[in-house]
Amino acid sequence: MRITQRAAKSGAFVLVLAGLGGAVLHSLPEPADHAVRPTVERDTDTWSMPLDGYVQPPADETSYAEELVAGPCLERLGIDGTPPWATVSGLQAVSEADDPAVRGNTAPALATTKPLLPALVERRGYHASSTIGANVAARRSWAGSPDRAAAIAAAPGKAVDACWRRAREALGTDGRRVEQATEVAERLTFLAAVDARRDPSVTATTGAWHRCMGTAGLVDLPAAPSDLPSQSMLMDHGLSFREGEVTKAEIALAEQDLSCQETSGYRAALYDAQWSRLLHVTATDAAALAAARPDQLAVAERVATTIEQLAPEAPEGVD
Repeated sequence: MRITQRAAKSGAFVLVLAGLGGAVLHSLPEPADHAVRPTVERDTDTWSMPLDGYVQPPADETSYAEELVAGPCLERLGIDGTPPWATVSGLQAVSEADDPAVRGNTAPALATTKPLLPALVERRGYHASSTIGANVAARRSWAGSPDRAAAIAAAPGKAVDACWRRAREALGTDGRRVEQATEVAERLTFLAAVDARRDPSVTATTGAWHRCMGTAGLVDLPAAPSDLPSQSMLMDHGLSFREGEVTKAEIALAEQDLSCQETSGYRAALYDAQWSRLLHVTATDAAALAAARPDQLAVAERVATTIEQLAPEAPEGVD
């Protein structure tokens, strides 16, 4: 989420965490007693959660799609409207890297709070998605070009604004109060993920997972899946480096971990525990969600499709 919202997020952290735990404490101003209708279908493969429909697409992805759509209109005003190449996965990875929970962010990107996902395990193992496809340096150089800045300054301001307005309208990225609903949905989903790991139904399965992972040969195998990757894995597979090589050994280990999570019952228990915690929220959070439309998954799909169709071709080997 935006840096300007960090202070507001931290203030609600303890309140909502207690509410999600199921207990209504008299010292707290609000109980989590407002029912929420899920915005998505249950799906453990993608780890969908009830509030996902309120979360707007990543900022880097959205702004790039807007540039692509506004491009022809800006070109007619004498402004270079064709940004350098970028990929959907790279742009998403940059936003995720800028929005993690480990930096004290109480409303991190949804992708950073999910457990291992089958589609990513097959390609990335435990590695975070590569940011190479964002082509950050080239896009910043293009956006800040003195020639482009001069052309924008020389063009009629209202006409330039109209190009951007029409692009946002076409993509559906001009929704009102979406940022506040996004912050609430991301914050509550993160808190639910953290709290679900401590649920008795989840902790009861970690022993079976640990026994299943015993053949992996890890000298520092933790007690629960949420504590992977371990320190030895960070060292052996270069997991501290986002762009490091993803080896067959790393993928095999991640696939065993995922299989053990499923056979032990851990994965199903964790999903149920997290999902159930998001079915009730406080009155304040319910009001913030109600002020926005839960249509952001459709917007995200439109944004991604636009990039795939209109973006300049990326170099070979970049996904």
